[in-house]
Amino acid sequence: MSSIDRARSGPQDHMSRRWSARMRDRAATAGFLVLLVAFIGLVLVPGYRLANQLSADTAALKLASEQRGQPVAIAKSLLAVRDRLGSRAFVGQAVKDLGDAVQGFEQSLAQLKPSAAGNSAELREIEGLWADYRKVLDPVAGFEGLPYRESDAVGTQLSSRGRQLQKDTRQAINASREATDHLNSALSAVGTGLEQQVVTASATLRKLMITGVAFACLLLTLLAYFQWLKARHERLAVEARNQTRDILGTVRDGLFLIDADFRIGKTHSAALSALFRRDDFSGMTLEELLRDTVSEKTLATTTKYVQLLWGERANEKLIRSINPLAEVEVHFDRGDGSRDLRYLEFDFHRVKGEHGVRHVLVSVNDVTSRVLLARELKESQAKSQAQMDMLLGLLQVDPEHLLAFLDDTSAALAQINSVLRVPARGDGDFRSKIDEIFREMHRIKGDAATLGLASVETRTHAFEDLLQDLRNRPQLSGNDFLPLVVSLDEILGHLQSIRELASRAEDLRANALLNAAPRVPPATRSVDAGTHDIAPPLDALAQRIAADAGKKVRLVTAGLDEVPGDIRKTLRDVAIQLVRNAVVHGIEDAGTRRGLDKNEIGLLQLQFKSSEQKLELVFQDDGCGIVPERLREAAVRRGDLSPDAAEQLDTKASLALIFKPGFSTHDGNGRDAGRGVGLDFVLKAVNAIGGKISIATAPGKYTRFSIVLPVHCAEQGAVA
Repeated sequence: MSSIDRARSGPQDHMSRRWSARMRDRAATAGFLVLLVAFIGLVLVPGYRLANQLSADTAALKLASEQRGQPVAIAKSLLAVRDRLGSRAFVGQAVKDLGDAVQGFEQSLAQLKPSAAGNSAELREIEGLWADYRKVLDPVAGFEGLPYRESDAVGTQLSSRGRQLQKDTRQAINASREATDHLNSALSAVGTGLEQQVVTASATLRKLMITGVAFACLLLTLLAYFQWLKARHERLAVEARNQTRDILGTVRDGLFLIDADFRIGKTHSAALSALFRRDDFSGMTLEELLRDTVSEKTLATTTKYVQLLWGERANEKLIRSINPLAEVEVHFDRGDGSRDLRYLEFDFHRVKGEHGVRHVLVSVNDVTSRVLLARELKESQAKSQAQMDMLLGLLQVDPEHLLAFLDDTSAALAQINSVLRVPARGDGDFRSKIDEIFREMHRIKGDAATLGLASVETRTHAFEDLLQDLRNRPQLSGNDFLPLVVSLDEILGHLQSIRELASRAEDLRANALLNAAPRVPPATRSVDAGTHDIAPPLDALAQRIAADAGKKVRLVTAGLDEVPGDIRKTLRDVAIQLVRNAVVHGIEDAGTRRGLDKNEIGLLQLQFKSSEQKLELVFQDDGCGIVPERLREAAVRRGDLSPDAAEQLDTKASLALIFKPGFSTHDGNGRDAGRGVGLDFVLKAVNAIGGKISIATAPGKYTRFSIVLPVHCAEQGAVA
């Protein structure tokens, strides 16, 4: 036989042996049941009946033996009555003794009737004799009263009743001479028959006992065999339990079974206790196990998913792909108030029986290391990609613009750091500090957006999120500003990385120029941002914000090259905020504009005009305009004004609300949301150079901001 044939025949022989052993066990069980039924039907039941019959026959035999002298006792009682009548003695006791004897014999016959002798001819003969004999005995046995009468002349004489009693007694004595012999003879025959039946029943019972002993021996043999099987099975079961315990105590996965009610079985792996940090799982359901570790939504989804596993028609491999616990984040209480974050992977398998799914096997594995490693790898890749994207982006930014931005931003962040260090005594000081930091950070975000530095824009937007959270708090303390220090340090570090990358990019450019052209002495380079045209960055910013919002815009500029260098930076920052505000708040989406018979491309116009008396920057959009009622409603909603105070405001005062720190009608929190800082920044910047702002608007048509500056910017302006 080849090795392949042996390999194939091995499992077949094993299955054959198992089948044979199972058949032997079943045959032994069937034989035991047959013998037990035969023992009950052939031994116990007949023996019980025979024992009852033997007991009844024995009792009847004893009774028949005892009654053999009863007819003689009746005859003696009759003679005693006769003698006492003759001697004129008291006959009451003799009559009573006769009645008792008659009554006793009558009861004995009644007791013999249901016995084995009840249907015998002898007992029927006795009953016939007794019936006739009883007729002559009853007058004597039933006599009552005195049979004598007293006379002084003749003494004691029989009365008429006495004479009748004497006559009845003589008749009874005559009848007893023949009846006594017949009754005794019949009673002897009855006793003999009963004795023969007792002997026969005893012999039969003895045979049944011998048969019962044989059956008992066979049953004891089978019981011993079953006991051996039980011990063998128990030994195998103990070995299986020990092996199962060793497996469950060794595996690193948490294993347990759940039934149709989602209740966890009594047996589970030791790793399950370590994974869920508890020892007792008895009586728990899967929902109770997961309730404190996963979200309610995940728990509800898991319940529906496990219910699918109990459906026979659901494909297990197919539904496994929608497992909501394939990789789930869980939190455990450490006991000191903190929570430990872990990642667990659940897997569900059906356990089927003859009648379908019996249980669902759940395996749980701690994949925290794998998840964290994958996340670290992903973050590293994202960081590398971000650095590469940043480098490519920096290569597209004008070096002088970039260096100017870095210098300005570093100075602004230093200013923010100084503001954070200034002690504040009350809630008002804290909120003033927030507004000042908000304006500076919002300006940095606008500058980053114009240069296309998305990484800086994202970080400054996150910083604004922290500021917004502080602004919404009812009460502030110095500790609330600690997260700002951490975030500010992170932004400074990022700017340093950009500066280093910019230096490398500049080196790459320099090397490329040296290789492509003759070496020339390096010229002194100015980093004054005021010498550059601000229109292209503004247009790029407008297009980017519009694309993010699903809108279309066109920016038209005029006269920006005439802006004086000393106010160019301020007007550039103001223009950035106005462009951002117009695209986010003013310009409608293309579909809305078409419905209003407008060109689907929104128009933004930025114009600078100068004269001997003044400088003027005008910005206008053809968007939805500003509705004063909406401004008043927002002020009431924010708690800035009471409803009555809002009703008192005219149009000019209502429009002035948009310059209030933190005021905004926009509910979004995207990176282009002004958060009520943009126009506040514009007002503060214009005031700082002595200018004034005026607003003109028509709801549904346009909004125009006019900024007027004196030629010699020394006066502080106000809202016109």
